Amino acid sequence: MKAIVFDFDGTMIDTENLWHEETMRYVKDKYGLTIPTHIYQAIIGTSEEPLHEYLLEQTAGKFDVEQFTTHIAEQLHGGIDHLELREGFLHIFNYCLQNDFKIGLATSSGRDWVVPVLEKFDLLEHFSTIQTADDVVNIKPHPELYLKAVEELGVGVENTYAIEDSLNGATSAKQAGVEVIVVPNETTCAIKFPEDMKIYTSFEDIPLSEVFS
Repeated sequence: MKAIVFDFDGTMIDTENLWHEETMRYVKDKYGLTIPTHIYQAIIGTSEEPLHEYLLEQTAGKFDVEQFTTHIAEQLHGGIDHLELREGFLHIFNYCLQNDFKIGLATSSGRDWVVPVLEKFDLLEHFSTIQTADDVVNIKPHPELYLKAVEELGVGVENTYAIEDSLNGATSAKQAGVEVIVVPNETTCAIKFPEDMKIYTSFEDIPLSEVFS
């Protein structure tokens, strides 16, 4: 039996672009700053602390981390009804269902964000394991999330695949020994991924029967 572990934000649902746009808008309007690309890319799929540290430094300590975090969370949670699955995502998800894959999720986000979105799209029941930031000590790029997911899926790391959109997420899966398939989104498409990873511009471009043979 095979298993597949999906990342959540930016891979399953189109939140990375929303988060990026709202973050850039807030920082520009509130502090008159533009976040450099390399600073923003460093926090995709992992902790936001490097971004907070950068903004605290740029504002001489005036950046309000709590106010920023609350604002972004309210914008995302308030827009849950308008969220959509990434285009083509069901192409791979339905393939896995039809071929009896065990399905898992590994995300640096919290469970209180993930579960309601999965319920919105009637996907929750299909997951055999859901590993979130609430379940581990170390989030991505550390491999702990994937190691726990693989353990619970129980088919062995050699039979497990990861679907990711970010370098931090792909690094996490690779370090756990999982074969990584990367489908970047609009926000992560400029990131340079290791050459040994399978990278596709869209879900529809993945030759499913070949990749999962």
